[in-house]
Amino acid sequence: MTDRFYPKPSRYFARLHPERPIFQGDVFRGGFGALWRRHTLVQGHGYAILLPQPCEYAEQEKGSIHPFRLVAPLFPLNARAGVDHDLVRAGRVGHTLWIPRWTDHGPQDYFADLRLTTSLDATFLTRHTRVAALSNVAWLAMVDRLSRYFVGIPLDVNAFAVQQAHLHPDAVS
Repeated sequence: MTDRFYPKPSRYFARLHPERPIFQGDVFRGGFGALWRRHTLVQGHGYAILLPQPCEYAEQEKGSIHPFRLVAPLFPLNARAGVDHDLVRAGRVGHTLWIPRWTDHGPQDYFADLRLTTSLDATFLTRHTRVAALSNVAWLAMVDRLSRYFVGIPLDVNAFAVQQAHLHPDAVS
């Protein structure tokens, strides 16, 4: 595994705008369950990242009838987190997904703990509660991490990009 599993922080996030659809890899604040409260080190709002393939929640697909969304909680990546920042950032901790700070004046880096993946009521995941969205390159890294964690097989990122990149909201038509 390389030391650069994830893109540079400056290329990690897409620009948010009100029309941008909710998409895989979006980060949301607030409204999370008791399991996370017990484990979280976050003061105030909890954060979560949306995980499933986009048609599972797209408004014009199954999302219009399915009331739940699969998410993973985010935890601050600091000395109390119990995981090494450099190893997470390099992609060497298999149950985690590195999420760098999404604003210059915002919180520290985070990590998603895929071992705590759970369903959440869709009403908590709105454009109003979304705080960040992954760029195309960060989305590819996230999908690769999900494949490695849940299936045990690294993703062929080039083949995936050719077949699925058009799904990303920032894809050039």
